[in-house]
Amino acid sequence: MSKKFLSITAAAFIGAGSTFVPFSKAFAESTTKSIKSQESLVQSSISSKQNEIAKILADQKQLQDDMKKISSKISETNRKITEKNQEVQNTKAQVAELNTKIKETQKRIEERNQVLAERARDIQQNGGSVSYLDVILESKSLSDLISRAAAVTTFVNADRSILEAQEKDKKELKASKDEVQAKLAKIQSDLADLQELKEANKYELADQKSMEAALDDQKQAIADEISKLKYKAASLSAQEKAALAELEKEQSTAKASSASETATASSVQSNDASASQNGSGSGSKSSANTHKAKTNSGSDSQASSSSGSGLSSNVGASSSPSSGNTSVSSGSTSKSASEIIEKAISAGSSLIWHSPYKFGGGRNASDIANRRFDCSSFVHWAYLQAGVNLGGAGATTDTLVGLGRAVSPSQMKRGDLIFFDTYKTNGHVGIYLGNGQFLDDNSSHGVSVDSLSNGYWKSVFNGVVRRVVE
Repeated sequence: MSKKFLSITAAAFIGAGSTFVPFSKAFAESTTKSIKSQESLVQSSISSKQNEIAKILADQKQLQDDMKKISSKISETNRKITEKNQEVQNTKAQVAELNTKIKETQKRIEERNQVLAERARDIQQNGGSVSYLDVILESKSLSDLISRAAAVTTFVNADRSILEAQEKDKKELKASKDEVQAKLAKIQSDLADLQELKEANKYELADQKSMEAALDDQKQAIADEISKLKYKAASLSAQEKAALAELEKEQSTAKASSASETATASSVQSNDASASQNGSGSGSKSSANTHKAKTNSGSDSQASSSSGSGLSSNVGASSSPSSGNTSVSSGSTSKSASEIIEKAISAGSSLIWHSPYKFGGGRNASDIANRRFDCSSFVHWAYLQAGVNLGGAGATTDTLVGLGRAVSPSQMKRGDLIFFDTYKTNGHVGIYLGNGQFLDDNSSHGVSVDSLSNGYWKSVFNGVVRRVVE
């Protein structure tokens, strides 16, 4: 009976010892699996960020190509302006020559007028008007008649030549003046067109440079995120190595314990044989020792489990960003629409010539404090000062164009939002002031007042108008 009990106890002791390794190994493997999962997520994030950088680099290359084209257009425009300026100089020289010719013509006309005036005075002094027929009829003889007729013919031809020359010179004078005016008008018109083209190119180039700078900032921010992700990946790798090292240590300890338990069981069986010979009292003592060993083995297993829990306490920590508010605030109901509009325009106007343009700016505390906006964030900020939240802090032209209600350009009024097709459809926005003027933040001048009659803004105004306060 005693021998059977001790055999069962020894088997239980060995079984208890053998369960120690699988429990610790499962926990370590779970920890390692969790770390590997996080590592996979980090590597996926790194890959995604690298793809973003690749896209930004492609966008930058496209921007650089566009800027080269715009620079080429500007150079071509400057060349044409130089040519037109030379044409102006040449035309001015022609005008000077024509003016000299005009003066000479006018002098000839005046001289002829003087001859005709003297002729008239002679006629008056000789008794009034005398016709050429009277002169002929007063001839005394045939020879006198012939002489008088020849003289009259000479006078008539002379008068006719004077009158014809006068008429010809007057026509040439008018034609010369008309030609000069036409040339000057055409050249001035061409110069105005070229200046507008140059202004448009300047705006386009400024937009491209602003976008390139913004892409540089995005690229740097993503590079910083990749560095943080790589640091996190290295940290997870270190945790994984530590978990594996702990697992190996526990497995080594478990093997040593198993060997010790096997030796103890053999010793118990030997003692059991001896006890069978020495009596039941010794058997009871051995049973007590065996039970104590089993209890100690259970305590070791619990300690090992506690150690494994400590290893995984820093694994899997994460946070999720909260979503921004994109709703439109109606503002204070105690204010009229005109009061809100005037307050927004007043706030925006306070930044004229004092706020540098920044593509993608105005969306963090630092930019707002330093008054660095782009067109849409500037409009959002101006109206926010009047208590109206136009779509949240992340407002863009794409979100602003969906607010309020559409208004015809012929019916737009002070405070309406007007949109322009610059680098993209509805790529620019401003606040209409009335009389063809609007307040905006543009890449060439920052916050300023511009005119719809300006060649560039006129060419890119697409007729999209939104009334956000009424």
